[in-house]
Amino acid sequence: MKKKVLKITALLIAVVLITGLGIFANSLVGNPVSKMLAERTAETYLAEEYGDTDFYIENIGFNFKDGNYYVHVKSPSSIDTYFTLYISMGGKLERDTYSDVLNGWNTANRLNETYRMLVDTVLENPSFPYRSEIAFGRLECISRQWLGQHDVPSYALIEEDLEIDKLYDITKLGAEAGHLVIYVDDETVSIERAAEVMLDVKHFMDEGGVPFYAMDFVLQYPRTEEDEARPGGSIHILNFLYTDIYERGMTERVRAANDAALAYYAEQDQQKLAEEPIAK
Repeated sequence: MKKKVLKITALLIAVVLITGLGIFANSLVGNPVSKMLAERTAETYLAEEYGDTDFYIENIGFNFKDGNYYVHVKSPSSIDTYFTLYISMGGKLERDTYSDVLNGWNTANRLNETYRMLVDTVLENPSFPYRSEIAFGRLECISRQWLGQHDVPSYALIEEDLEIDKLYDITKLGAEAGHLVIYVDDETVSIERAAEVMLDVKHFMDEGGVPFYAMDFVLQYPRTEEDEARPGGSIHILNFLYTDIYERGMTERVRAANDAALAYYAEQDQQKLAEEPIAK
């Protein structure tokens, strides 16, 4: 009788462990039945909503954070047509991101990546002499709804105005809306040195055939070997226009831009303090 009880107890423990393992695995990677339901829902939805297109399912994945399956959809005839269907474990369509195709977001993303790679041809070239942990270029693109909002560049391209699949002249767009963000590590941190480096960066970009409209620039000391911290002191420049980067009066313009950046940061800090709840 005792052995029988022990066997039953062991069986119950095994069942509980297996069930728990199954639930845990289901929460992390989903399950075959739910994946099949997601695929069926996606196929039906594509046939009903986009039946006259060449859209196809590229792959299906599971997001353990929200418990949904994501179905990546693409078009073989359109470089900007790709979107995601989010489907619950029960096979219910939760969201369709095809609007990213229609509103120009995908096109803007393609152009931005192309411009970033163009900038990298200069920044990653062995001849570029400056050390930097942060250095990249981007095309400023925004949705029309954000026009006039704080911190939105006036020169940004409007996503809704971009043409799907159009092969744009990326250098022309760079001259209109290209934005460099460059942090340079240097043993000398001063207004004069910042002006010198910015002029040099412009020179390298010009030589590499990479136009830009504005630059964010930070000159800072390198990290120390002991604790990876940086010594204090840095120069900060925000949205410095390409047309303002020339030798005559450059130091004065950089000094004014640094003062403006520090004032802006101080204003932002005050605003954050004002928005923080008062401790009781």
